[in-house]
Amino acid sequence: MSFRHFLLVPLLTLAGFALDPAQAAPVQTDNAEAELIAENLSLRPGEYENWVALRLRPDPGWHVYWQNPGDSGIPTSLKWNLPKGVEAGPIVWPYPHRESLGELTNYGYGEETLHLVPVRVARGADQVELAARAAWLVCKDICIPGEANVSLSLPVSDADPQPDPSWRGAFDKARAQIPRPTADWDMHYGVVAGEFSLSVQGAQFPQQARVEFFPQPNDLVAHAAEQRVAIDPANGLRLTQRLSDYFVEAPDTVRGVLVVYDGDKARPFEVQARPGVVAAVPSTRPEMRAAVDPSHGARTGAASADASLPAMLLFALVGGLILNLMPCVFPVLAMKSLSLLGAGDGGDAPAGHRRHALVYTAGVVISFVAVAAVLMGLRAGGAALGWGFQLQSPGFVFALTALMFAMGLSLSGVAHFGASWMGLGQGLASRPGLAGSFFTGVLAVVVASPCTAPFMAPALGFALGQPGAVALLVFAVLGLGLALPFLLIGVVPGLARWLPRPGAWMESFKQLMAFPMYLTAVWLLWVLGGLTDRDGMALALIGLVLVALALWLWGRARSGVLQGLAMAVLILAGLLALHPALRARPASAMPVRAAEGWEPYSDARFAALRAEGRSVFVDFTADWCLTCKLNERGALRADSVRETFHKRNVVLMVGDWTRADPAITAVLDRYGRSGVPLYLASRAGAEPQVLPQVLTPDIITTAFE
Repeated sequence: MSFRHFLLVPLLTLAGFALDPAQAAPVQTDNAEAELIAENLSLRPGEYENWVALRLRPDPGWHVYWQNPGDSGIPTSLKWNLPKGVEAGPIVWPYPHRESLGELTNYGYGEETLHLVPVRVARGADQVELAARAAWLVCKDICIPGEANVSLSLPVSDADPQPDPSWRGAFDKARAQIPRPTADWDMHYGVVAGEFSLSVQGAQFPQQARVEFFPQPNDLVAHAAEQRVAIDPANGLRLTQRLSDYFVEAPDTVRGVLVVYDGDKARPFEVQARPGVVAAVPSTRPEMRAAVDPSHGARTGAASADASLPAMLLFALVGGLILNLMPCVFPVLAMKSLSLLGAGDGGDAPAGHRRHALVYTAGVVISFVAVAAVLMGLRAGGAALGWGFQLQSPGFVFALTALMFAMGLSLSGVAHFGASWMGLGQGLASRPGLAGSFFTGVLAVVVASPCTAPFMAPALGFALGQPGAVALLVFAVLGLGLALPFLLIGVVPGLARWLPRPGAWMESFKQLMAFPMYLTAVWLLWVLGGLTDRDGMALALIGLVLVALALWLWGRARSGVLQGLAMAVLILAGLLALHPALRARPASAMPVRAAEGWEPYSDARFAALRAEGRSVFVDFTADWCLTCKLNERGALRADSVRETFHKRNVVLMVGDWTRADPAITAVLDRYGRSGVPLYLASRAGAEPQVLPQVLTPDIITTAFE
């Protein structure tokens, strides 16, 4: 080799280093390869945006995560170590793909992906060393955290940068996957009845295009739920998806990515939607909800969106009728029985029965419809509430406790409100007392809130997913079922002959009925203690003392002065409901039956246990749910049930709905329920089975055989 050739070799080598960036070798970790690359061979100083990228290539079958990972996962991150005068922006994310594992849905990338990052360099540097610590999570059927130190050395030049031929195509592909701005689009979103709906106007989409929406907030939608899409050339695009179990509050702006697939071509767009009124896209297929066959406890499609309205009305009627047998309604029904007996004492007995029965029925039906209207209005505003929602409010529980206590005092003869108000006692023999019958109907609905009877759950779950008129009709029929026994007695004169004859015994029976009222007040105080604490219970007891004092003063009032004093004391008792001690504690402070081996319910934990092949039993309950408490003591704590749980290695989970919890409300909605109790029995390798609302030990043990 000549001397000239000897000098040429190192010169060409140096020239190659001058043209190509000094780049560290790709880092190979468990199931993923990472590398820092640049779009151009040099960096331009000043305000110019230079582009580099973290290149991540997971192994086949594995994936890494987007900025919102979905149901599980961790987004990829970069922690930069840069010299002075160099700034790196955030990752500019390409649109993701859905990755599903069991019941979980994640957003990420299953192939080589460039995570683009803009870099700015101040003037004065000749060479820049870019270094970062990259971290990610790569998953298949298991997940492995990964990290790597990646670096890149580039020259700085004012000349127009030259693209790196090695990566030009990769950067072009990555840039095509970046969502496009949509400043000229009119985008709004709405949250109604547990669903998120997005409206996009001002854009033209192919009629048969496939559309996917990826929200940036992780707690907005249920990621695995169906996305229902409607495309109209005149009205633009609408998309509806069930809300997340963890949805709490609607944001000022919903951001995300909308991907429109036209054949093999994908077009991603930025989403920035403001709150507005958006009509939900109706479902074109039955939603996968589990309901209960009340006779066998088997899963049916009764609560699905296409369930027959006549069947649901029949369920509502029968459920309301059975509600008369539930312990929460018993004290009020005893009062109503006294009312009917009193109304039937005299020559106009049939007409008296009929009037009181019709007015009582009106009170029940109107109250059911009113509660339904309030519930639907709150749900339309984004509140995650269901049947019995009022008992999640400490103030309401306190007011109901005071009312039960006052009624008990009246029945005991401590105070008298007048026959026309209460509809009780011998005064009904000579006075119609229709206001009392109506009030009794209202009260029956109020105290029925803690109970859910068989047949009620599928009807209520169906109602809350229907348009307003249909929903109110179902609730009205439910009220008709509750009032039906007394209505029949009123309109069928022959049935009244089965009632005992009025007499002096009614006064003793009336006083006896005070004690169920006192017991109801004690139970409500216990519920209040679960919602608040001992201070809250103590304040409520002070309120009951004030109620007793007000009634005592009223009973002895012979002038307006004492009556005014009694009303002042009663108002003071009512004002106690505004005291801070009567505010609900945070959900995290609610007790869970941990000492008996139960753990708090979460969707992620439930799905993980099922994926592991474990058997799981879930009890969705509330302190104010009498049906729940009866099942807990009569069935869940039975020796045979405990033996089955131990023998089958069943994981026990409890979802406490005593206090409003949007996550649990969403689960109830998913299974076509509007309230508790809800029991899920999930055998290893089988779909969850919904058990009846009234449990026996045999029902539970059979579910796991």
